[in-house]
Amino acid sequence: MIVGLISDFARQKSVLPAAVVRALEAIQKVDPLKMEPGKYEVEGDKLFFLVQDVELRTLAESRAEAHKQYADIQLPYSTAERYGFALPQPELPIADDQLKDKDLAFFPTPAAEAFIDVNPGTYLVFLPNELHRPCVVVSEKKTIRKVVMKV
Repeated sequence: MIVGLISDFARQKSVLPAAVVRALEAIQKVDPLKMEPGKYEVEGDKLFFLVQDVELRTLAESRAEAHKQYADIQLPYSTAERYGFALPQPELPIADDQLKDKDLAFFPTPAAEAFIDVNPGTYLVFLPNELHRPCVVVSEKKTIRKVVMKV
């Protein structure tokens, strides 16, 4: 996992992976708060983003997830969001396998899961197989506008 601030991106991009740099540069050219929810291609299926309006969930309502093909770059835009994170755990059984159709698998609660609260202006990069739990409520249940970039 990589966590950073968009405001620091220009100073840090020389040490970030090239695909992450391209993705963050692309998202800075648009205003997701003014866009319709949906999928937007940047480099075809190699780099695209989803503008989403998602209801934040309690920890009990959420599930850890991971992807095999894509890295996720998650950017909250309208409110704070809590994320769970755990390193890959190959022994953890898949609870809901949607990898073939959506590159998405859900898992039971992983061991040694850590949590981070982030505000708009933050980006988080979850590499393939890293377990993450997005869209967890920080203070009150509400809808969040966010972008999920896939690289």
